Amino acid sequence: MIILVHEFGHFIFARLSKMHVLEFFIGFGPKILKFKSKKTGTLYGISAIPLGGYNKILGMDRNEKIPPDLKEKVFFNKPYYKKLLVIIGGGIFNIIFAIILIMIFLSMGIYSPTNIIDYIQPQSPAEVYSFMKGDRVISINEKEISTWDDFSENVKPYAGMEVVFNVIRDGQVIEIKAVLENLDGQGFLGVSPLLEKTRLSFFDIIKESFKMFWELTVAYIKLFGKLFLGQIPFEQARPASPIGVISIFQQSAAMGLQNFILFVAMVSILLAFGNFLPILPVDGGHIVIITLEAIIRRPLPKKAVTIYNTIGMAIVISLLFVGLIFDIISPINIKQM
Repeated sequence: MIILVHEFGHFIFARLSKMHVLEFFIGFGPKILKFKSKKTGTLYGISAIPLGGYNKILGMDRNEKIPPDLKEKVFFNKPYYKKLLVIIGGGIFNIIFAIILIMIFLSMGIYSPTNIIDYIQPQSPAEVYSFMKGDRVISINEKEISTWDDFSENVKPYAGMEVVFNVIRDGQVIEIKAVLENLDGQGFLGVSPLLEKTRLSFFDIIKESFKMFWELTVAYIKLFGKLFLGQIPFEQARPASPIGVISIFQQSAAMGLQNFILFVAMVSILLAFGNFLPILPVDGGHIVIITLEAIIRRPLPKKAVTIYNTIGMAIVISLLFVGLIFDIISPINIKQM
């Protein structure tokens, strides 16, 4: 679905740019069902392997023969900005798709931490000073507590110090004095909060969706930066083959529909940015080519493009091969990621 959305983005922008799309197929491999549009001349269909899809735009390959009646609809004859829009169209659609999925995820309700204690760590100050599961913390040193953030911020400053907690237990207010543990210079009680599912308003869903998308985008940019700087262990940055990808999706689906929707959104964002890497055959490589051609105002030498493509294919195939080996000897477990 994610790859299909990506290819559909290329398709839509090609049509908007008045380029001729030769083929648009769902899946890969042998074509088992196909029909040709009399209006546009595009061949649509379904292939035997139902993974992703592809579309073929006239003129993406400069070596193909161009019918005389379609010269005005050739990719390489269009202005730079139209070619750029077609290339980044897949990533744009992946981003839009991800934001829609995040909205669906948020509309199903989100779990938020409360000021109610749900877990007490053994041998922690919370256990020593007789806190109990179900206690609702309402004040710390006479400061009102209504959220888990309030609780966390008012505990941290008192490392190794005595703190007065007021909690509601069985309908009564109880005062508990506890000396907090010093954990890395911050106060530590040793409790975890109860999570409650809440529903957001429509406008909050919109706002939080774009906020979550931005946070994921920043996280991915930092991740790519650390990856190229060698700051991420290989076991965390290892590539995945199609076998590994299918396994990851199966594991995420087992975690429930809502979590699966968020996972698909995250992968869609990752695919969008991953496709902008400056190598062929991904979109970033095509961006490099059309940008250089726009600068020098002539097509790049065929030999240079061939070498560039060969290097890119070698990198992609090597990553897939390494991913396949690791997916066989050490399958990915997303719970450990």
